[in-house]
Formats: sequence, structure tokens, C-alpha cells
Amino acid sequence: MNFCKCSIIDDLRTAGHTPKMMLGVVFALTLSLAGLPLIAQDGSQPPGAHVASSIEELSHPSITTDRSHSGSDAASRDQSAAPQPICGITHLGRCLEDLGSDERGVFTSPFRVQPRDSYWLMPFGAATGLAFAYDAEASKTLGVDQNRTNIANNITNFGSYYATGAESAGVYFLGLVRKNPKLAETGRLSAEAILASGTVTMVIKMAANRQRPLQGNRQGDFWVNGTSHWEFDSSFPSDHATASMALARVFAGEYPHWYIAIPAYGFAESVGISRILANQHFPSDVLVGQAIGFLTGGYVLRHHALYCCGRENKLSTKIMSTIDPIADPRTHAVGVSMEIPLGR
Repeated sequence: MNFCKCSIIDDLRTAGHTPKMMLGVVFALTLSLAGLPLIAQDGSQPPGAHVASSIEELSHPSITTDRSHSGSDAASRDQSAAPQPICGITHLGRCLEDLGSDERGVFTSPFRVQPRDSYWLMPFGAATGLAFAYDAEASKTLGVDQNRTNIANNITNFGSYYATGAESAGVYFLGLVRKNPKLAETGRLSAEAILASGTVTMVIKMAANRQRPLQGNRQGDFWVNGTSHWEFDSSFPSDHATASMALARVFAGEYPHWYIAIPAYGFAESVGISRILANQHFPSDVLVGQAIGFLTGGYVLRHHALYCCGRENKLSTKIMSTIDPIADPRTHAVGVSMEIPLGR
């Protein structure tokens, strides 16, 4: 197996000012909401569960063998085993049901948190807290460059909810035209992941009500106008980062090959970094937005995909297991390293 080892180091020496009380509140919301999609899988019924239930009932000793009931039992089994409609242009009602089921599982997932979830909640929480601490200094160091901003905005246009939604729809209809159900599923689940993750991001935006890097005192303060003013377009988290990562997660899951995963995640990272370079978001906004998109995309794949994801789990596990934090107390440098497998 060949590996490409990449590292990112942020040499940021002093932390920006963040109100401690509001930081704690938003930090708690981040931990609970950004991790919802992954936790939600524990309490959800997997596809085909009704079939397993029918088989169990058939083997139960209390089931009568009377011939008078065999006909109705067979009819009942045939009805329960009938294929369910798949979300699509001809079954929009099913799409709404799937989306509603996803949202219900996501927002009730905090009640199903398990101790084993700490293996990813703790590192993610630490990374988020570190990003919060250095947000203001990072924005100040970056400065404002109009030419850079224009270029970055052109890149981020491809990662908006409108753009990613159109991209998903294009893939879906292309799959229909080419009679490729897997390609159509990729587009359909991408759109579903984008919508589901967008709801989580919107809720956190309203809860955080954070100023953007060029607003106010440029410190990224929360609720500067008090609780009487609610802002749907606040800085935290980044909806562009959320949508682009949700799209990338589904594509990489449906086609688990390095030559698909690297461009897909590269696209998402380009959008996220561009939001920072355009002075539209702080690093923590992008970090949390990408986490929401990644986890929601994985949740949608696990619950609705029919054409994946055997090898996808191996690929994502290999990549995630190579992520290591970097910290140098002498230079106050912090960062992360990751190895990307280039072989099949």
C-alpha cells in the first residue's frame, strides 16, 4: 500500500478573545449536534428489518399450521416482503418520508450516546476548542486582500447549497438517462445528505449567532446584540463547508476508490479553505461545518444506500486511523497530519 502523507501546521501564537460563557454553550452544542448523525445509527431500524421479523415469526412455535390459515399467512408474508418504493422523481412522497426519518434520527440521537462514542467526540471537541481559541488571531494574520477574496468567492460558489443541490440533481438525472441505478442513487443520496445536514447547520447558526470575520470588532463574538435578535446567516458553522462535505462523503462512499475519494474530499476542502480566504468564516466555522456534512453523509449512506458500502468502510477507516494531532510547545505550532492510501 502506498501512502501520501500530508500535514497542515498553523503557527498561531496568541489566542483571540472569545467570551467564555458563550464559548462553553456553543462548544456543548457543537459536540451534541455535530456528532448526531453518527450516533443516530444505533437506534435506527436497518433496511430489511421487517423481513427478518417475518422470518422470526415463521419459526415461532406459536404459529399455527392449520391449512385454513396458510393462505392468509402466505398472503401476509408476500405483502410484507413486497419491495418498498425508492425515493425518486416518481416517488417524491417516499423522499419526504426518508428525509423526515433522517431528521428524526439525527435530532433524537443525543439520547443514545454511548461511552464508545468518546473515541471520536473527545478529539473532535478538542480540535474545535483549539480552533475557537485561535480564530481571531488567524483572521487577523490572514488580513484582507480583494483579489484573493474575489478568487476565493468564485471557488466557494460551487459549494453553496444551491450549487451542490444542482450538482446532485445533475448526477441523479444522468444516472436515469444512462440507466445506471448506482449513479442515480449517488445523486439522490447526495441531495438528501445536503438537505439533512443543512437543517443541523441552520439550528446551530441560530443558536450561535456569531459575527463573521469582518463584522463588529472582528473577534467572532457571539450574540453581540443580545438574545432579542436572531440571525439565520451567522458565521458559525459554515453552510458551504457542510454542503460540499456532505456531497463529497456520499460520492466517496458510493465509489470507494482513492481516485474518487481524493478529488471529492479535495473539492470539499477547497470550498472550506476558500471560505476562510474570502474572510467569510473562521477556521472553527469550517471545521464544524465539514464534520456535520461528513457525518450526515455517512448516516444517509448507511441507512439508504443499496449499492455500497462494503469496501468504503475499509477505505474510510484506513484514512481516519492515520490522522494524528501535531503540537510543538516551543513554537506554539499546532496542526494535524494524515496519510492518504493511494493503492487499491
